[in-house]
Amino acid sequence: MRKQVIYPVFLFASASIFFLSCQKEINRKQSTREEITTTANNGIQNEAKKVYVSNISQLYTAINDPDNIGATIILAPGTYLLSPNYPKGGLLELQYNMSLVGQPGHPELVIIDATGLPDASFTLLPSPGNPFTLRKGVVRIGNGRNAVEWMTLQNDPGHSIRSLIQTDIVATTTTQVRIAHTIIKGSSIGVDILNWRTESSGRIVEAELENNEITSNILTPSGTGIEIRNSHAVNGASVKVKLKGNYLHGNRVGLAFVNSRCTQNNITAESIEDRIENNGLGIAFIGGNSSATMPGANNSILFEAYGTAIWNNSGILPPLEFGSPGGVFAAAGIISAVVPPGTTNNNKLGISFYGCSIKNNIGDFQITAYGAQSLFPSLTPAGSNNTTSIYLHGVSKQATVNAINSFPNEPAGTNSVNIFR
Repeated sequence: MRKQVIYPVFLFASASIFFLSCQKEINRKQSTREEITTTANNGIQNEAKKVYVSNISQLYTAINDPDNIGATIILAPGTYLLSPNYPKGGLLELQYNMSLVGQPGHPELVIIDATGLPDASFTLLPSPGNPFTLRKGVVRIGNGRNAVEWMTLQNDPGHSIRSLIQTDIVATTTTQVRIAHTIIKGSSIGVDILNWRTESSGRIVEAELENNEITSNILTPSGTGIEIRNSHAVNGASVKVKLKGNYLHGNRVGLAFVNSRCTQNNITAESIEDRIENNGLGIAFIGGNSSATMPGANNSILFEAYGTAIWNNSGILPPLEFGSPGGVFAAAGIISAVVPPGTTNNNKLGISFYGCSIKNNIGDFQITAYGAQSLFPSLTPAGSNNTTSIYLHGVSKQATVNAINSFPNEPAGTNSVNIFR
């Protein structure tokens, strides 16, 4: 009889140990999943403080309140008309690790309209060591980790403005930004991912742009859907970008990568299944561009695209500095203004297309590529040792290419274009 009692007790104890062991394993896996989720959300944790706003006054109060560092600002459906009567000229400057989120699944329900902001709100005046008057963005990001998701950002296309989203807050040496599920339209530049001026030297910008629709950005001087750049005397800076599922259409230039008036900077980018169509120019690559006082030298751009479509780009002509209209324009070194010749040197482009459809774009060639080009040619070429290398894989091999080593001709032959199929 005693053995019959001990045996069930043994079974119960064994089952309890097994259950506790399984529960620990479940908890461990759940903890791992939570860590993965946090990482997948670009480090913006689900437990971050949430601040809910439903009108323009509440939005400005929330975004400028120092107690909201690290918070997620969540906007109720409606149209938010920005006004210069609020702090910072009416611009929306995200604080450290702050995010701005509309209505998931419905970016059209939350509209931020910048039409009412004057030029004065955007003007960035010269400062010691930075003798440039430049333009800030409507939504200014770049402070730690920032995100903008699930909303519409717009401007009246007839109203002067610069960028609707711009990484021009230089507050940390490395910044991570995410822009996703947004509709961005009606500006000179839709999204500007940049390092600029001397205070950005050595800075790293890591950006993720996913499932955005960016259209009707046609205002001069740029008219770019997405612009990725290092510019204006910045030195030793990096931009790293991942693009996925974006739809860029109706812009002067759909997507542009530029190192302008700067030295020793690099851009690396990956495009996965983006649609770039019905722009004046699909994609522009400018390895180094010089001005009268600032050379473009020793810069690089590395780009890989997988399954991205570059179709039917034949709309409003792109600005002169971005080269020829059509599918793809690439120049490792370029001079696009009346500047001293021979100042654009040692710039490199490495461009790879894997299974990308590049077709039905305006012009005799789908891709136009230069080692170096001067748009104001003299007897002297733009510079020396500028190299463009383009790799075409799969269906991308069908794209026709016009390759020019140097214009004007460089007798030494150090500028080059290499095409690999």
